[in-house]
Amino acid sequence: MKTIIILAAIVLTSTNAMAISAYNSQSLTCATVHEKMAQEGSIVLRYPSHSGNVTLFNRTVSNSMSCLGQGTMTSATVPTSDDPKCKIKTCSFGTGKGPNKNH
Repeated sequence: MKTIIILAAIVLTSTNAMAISAYNSQSLTCATVHEKMAQEGSIVLRYPSHSGNVTLFNRTVSNSMSCLGQGTMTSATVPTSDDPKCKIKTCSFGTGKGPNKNH
């Protein structure tokens, strides 16, 4: 019985952790992106690359706790309907080499 309760708790926790909303950043204003991020903790934003041939995805987070085990919180920008460089926070792995070097 104890094992069943523990397994049920793990399944429920895993299901909630995997549920993350995805939005097209260009259909939202920058303020709306920040509102959704604050409400949900983290969201996935999709938008076209500069060449327009590839869809890019960026997981934006509301605080550094959202990055635990997934790198460190860094700044990035995404295009929105009102701002081509809306500032967001995202998790980034530092390799210790090149532009991703941790400071």
